[in-house]
Amino acid sequence: MIDLNFCTDSVRVLLLGIVLAASAGEAVATLGQAPSTPPVASPSTPVAGARMLAATPTARSSLYTLHEVQLENGTIVREYATPAGQVFAVAWRGPVLPDLSALLGDYFNTFKAETDQARMTGRRGSPVNIERNGLVVRSNGRMRNFFGHAYAPDLIPAGVNIKDVLQ
Repeated sequence: MIDLNFCTDSVRVLLLGIVLAASAGEAVATLGQAPSTPPVASPSTPVAGARMLAATPTARSSLYTLHEVQLENGTIVREYATPAGQVFAVAWRGPVLPDLSALLGDYFNTFKAETDQARMTGRRGSPVNIERNGLVVRSNGRMRNFFGHAYAPDLIPAGVNIKDVLQ
């Protein structure tokens, strides 16, 4: 005979785990916003989603900070932020292309319009090179090896050479 109370409790725990995992998402910075912060986890409530590689920002210069996040899928996202805490550039490398709508935020509409226009002229897939309307995006790769970067030229701190930062 099956104990229905045990099954009900097991199903509840399973559903709760699924809901928590789905709602945790992958915490990454958004261009023009504050850098991501490390997820808070305790032994009883592990956090699915992103893992912060550097617990605190790694200062690369006095003009900006670098935050590195490893997504659950293995992709590494680097966030470059001004001293005031605004992300001016993001870069990625890994087996899976990150969610560009999350990384680009308000700039995603420009990205989408440009890639849609390229598709209408017959260009599909990689590489993507966009340099319009205050947004620069370079993205390339293939399955298990995606890489690229995006930045907002208007947000780059004075004295920062973006080519040196993103190399």
